[in-house]
Amino acid sequence: MTPASTTTAPQAEHACLDYVDREFYLPAQRVLPWNANLAALPGEPGTPLHLTGVVRSRSGGPLSGAEIEVWHADADGCYSGYSVEILRNNLRGIVVTCAGGRFDIATVQPAPCEFSSARSDADVGHLNVIVHARGFRPLETRLVPTPGASREVVASAVESLVDLSAGGEVSCDFVLDPI
Repeated sequence: MTPASTTTAPQAEHACLDYVDREFYLPAQRVLPWNANLAALPGEPGTPLHLTGVVRSRSGGPLSGAEIEVWHADADGCYSGYSVEILRNNLRGIVVTCAGGRFDIATVQPAPCEFSSARSDADVGHLNVIVHARGFRPLETRLVPTPGASREVVASAVESLVDLSAGGEVSCDFVLDPI
């Protein structure tokens, strides 16, 4: 097993998601257990993606009950809630970590968003993530599964390249700073 990448909240300034990501944000999503499948229905088309890791405090302790809010486009680049053909809560949810701070999320690899008003040639498939835990600053980032990417992530990065194994596995730890 390879070491996990670490996505950390900045010490001084808090990174935040840009307009493109907020454009497809929907509040009040379903709450899911630590070992969740983001597909609302069985048989979601696309290449499987398996995201695992731990939410930790800056001092290294696991954060039980942390909430990982995730939303991303499907294999065709479409977000749920913006097309009548796609269930509103598909490929979205709030995953709550277990007692050891762990999460295990099954989903599909996202395609670049087809309908973004701010789409550019550089747009890539990514997962939008906000991690919340009581007493800690929220961490907001875009996880970009990329074969051969660095396993380390700069603390202030809004976009975090995370290594995607040949088997569709991504492992990363989210490290939160106290308030």
